[in-house]
Amino acid sequence: MKSFLHSEWINYELGNPGPLAQAVHFWQIRPSHIFVRYLNPEESLRYEKIAHEEAKISYCSAQGGLRKIVSAYMDCLPEAVVMRRGRRGKPYVPGAPQFNLSHSEGMIIAAFSSSPVGLDVESARRTVQAEGIARKFFFDDEIRRLERADASMKSLTFLRYWVCKEAIVKLSGDGIYHGLRYAQVDLSTDGRSHGAYKGRKVWLNELRPSQELVAALASWQPLQAKGFFRI
Repeated sequence: MKSFLHSEWINYELGNPGPLAQAVHFWQIRPSHIFVRYLNPEESLRYEKIAHEEAKISYCSAQGGLRKIVSAYMDCLPEAVVMRRGRRGKPYVPGAPQFNLSHSEGMIIAAFSSSPVGLDVESARRTVQAEGIARKFFFDDEIRRLERADASMKSLTFLRYWVCKEAIVKLSGDGIYHGLRYAQVDLSTDGRSHGAYKGRKVWLNELRPSQELVAALASWQPLQAKGFFRI
């Protein structure tokens, strides 16, 4: 899977988006209050209690947008989609494709597949104390590679590691607190990095949803991108 840019997104209209065997579909959810119509009563109550307008829109777009997308695969009304959560909080819908969601810089991205996936998106402009954080959470070989990176590339190199690690942890369903120390990454130069989690091989694909974002998809098996949809 090659890196992709914002211009490659296509507007989703109607119907089933297509098969997902050994494939992944990426979805961009454009923040809008329109998605509030798909929230369940508990989510609607939480939505009304959010004071910050941007956070309010982001919440209803993520929750309602996910329900809208799931309904396209299940051929049902969005209101009929019932979200569940795993033991560490990873959402799923019984009988629906596997999915994962992340957002940054006002862009909400979801990945859907027939097998488990983990997705993380971060701002490419994010400033971090790269080496200090790395010494706390990275493996020795990852720290050495980060230290060797040119000063101009150090922040981006760190972010590449970070989105890959978060994607792996989200794939596992264990959560950052329980899983980050087990997520190992071997960065490549072509966007097809490799990883491991508790001794299990992980396939990683690094993405650029837009010029301002870096992202990574993690899966237990190789997946091919078959669609970049926008709602």
